[in-house]
Amino acid sequence: MKKSIFTKLIGCFIAVIVLLIADYVLMILIELNSAGLDKNLMPYENLDAAGNIVNLSAVTDMGGWVEELDDNNSIIAVSGEKRSGGSSYTCDEIYDMTSTVGKGEWFAFMVKPESADRHFLFIYPRGTFEFTPTIVFNREKGTVSSSRSNLFWVLFLLLIALQIFFISRYLRRKIKRPLKELSDGMVRIQSGESGVVLDIKTEAEFRQIVDTFNSMTAELERQKEENRSLVEQKNRLLLDLSHDLRTPVATIKSCANALEAGLVPEEKLKSYYKTIDMKADRVQQLSEDMFFMLKADSPEDKLNTEDADICEFLRMLCAEYYDEIADAGFEFDIGICDGSCAYPIDKRLFARVIGNLLTNAKKYNRSGNTIGIVCTASDGHIMIQVRDDGEEIPADLAERMFMPFVRGDLTRSSVGGTGLGLSISRKITEKHGGTLVYKRDGTMNVMEICLDAGSS
Repeated sequence: MKKSIFTKLIGCFIAVIVLLIADYVLMILIELNSAGLDKNLMPYENLDAAGNIVNLSAVTDMGGWVEELDDNNSIIAVSGEKRSGGSSYTCDEIYDMTSTVGKGEWFAFMVKPESADRHFLFIYPRGTFEFTPTIVFNREKGTVSSSRSNLFWVLFLLLIALQIFFISRYLRRKIKRPLKELSDGMVRIQSGESGVVLDIKTEAEFRQIVDTFNSMTAELERQKEENRSLVEQKNRLLLDLSHDLRTPVATIKSCANALEAGLVPEEKLKSYYKTIDMKADRVQQLSEDMFFMLKADSPEDKLNTEDADICEFLRMLCAEYYDEIADAGFEFDIGICDGSCAYPIDKRLFARVIGNLLTNAKKYNRSGNTIGIVCTASDGHIMIQVRDDGEEIPADLAERMFMPFVRGDLTRSSVGGTGLGLSISRKITEKHGGTLVYKRDGTMNVMEICLDAGSS
């Protein structure tokens, strides 16, 4: 998993601190080496086995010189510029010069070569050394040591600048580039581009933003497609409405023209008036159903609900439709559970749902002789089934039967219903918080309504 950008920022800060310390140590080592503080600078190491001075400049650059003494502590040779008087030393003078707490102006190291019977004094100004765990060199402005010190700080600052540059480049790549790609993606969406998906390999925080961005664009695409589908459905709805209105309106107009022209025999007048009345009723039913369909999609359209006993409500509806179903030659099989099951419903609209389903079962059951209604309730769930033993509904029709203007006979004739019954029934059921689906159960066609009393 990608590390978070916060973790990488902390890592960068720690890296800067470590690199600064490393720079400082490196510059100190370079400075010490350039000042001669290597093995040749140390007095004990600045003599070879024969007593020859290896690197005199390492001593003279620090204002010192070297004296060779005999056994009586008399000076027999001087290397460098001698800056103090006298040609010999007493034991007390040598002790004072070689002591870290001495009071004299000069500090000296007593050194004896390994294979020669000689001894030397490496003499420095006492102020050159400060006797702490760190040796500090006091250099005067304008000396070679001062120039080296200036070079030390120039190199140190240069290394810091280089590190800041590379770390800035690193952070720019990790932060600025993902932000720019996100911004470009938003601009693409704003310009109307579809299907914008970002694929940025980046840190955890930006990965979350990228995933959220892609989820958002996918949801926008889904909503756009849904809106496009709704617009197409509404356009189709209006086209189908105009188609279904055209036939009854044309019939009404034809009959009216014939009556107006006196072309209808007197014995057929009643038939013409009845036709006009039937077609006018159909136009009215179409307009009312269409008005309901359009109104049902509006959030302002509220149900006039009241708590009702669904079982008792269904028993009353069955009594109302019993004669109609029996007269059509069907056996009405009623299976409503005992007791009561409360649910808030708009009685007028819910009665329309059950009435539509029973009417459809009666109209399209051409091969069977049974229509039934079943109601069960358990654990707050209410299931209502309107069943018939007619022929199975074809799969292609079953997928579209709840769409507006789809009829069981798959025709566009004006005979029968408006083709909006099942669509209206599903909308009413959904507004009650339930579902309406079709399924085939053995030899029975089943329109099943499920209501969840816990969500009401």
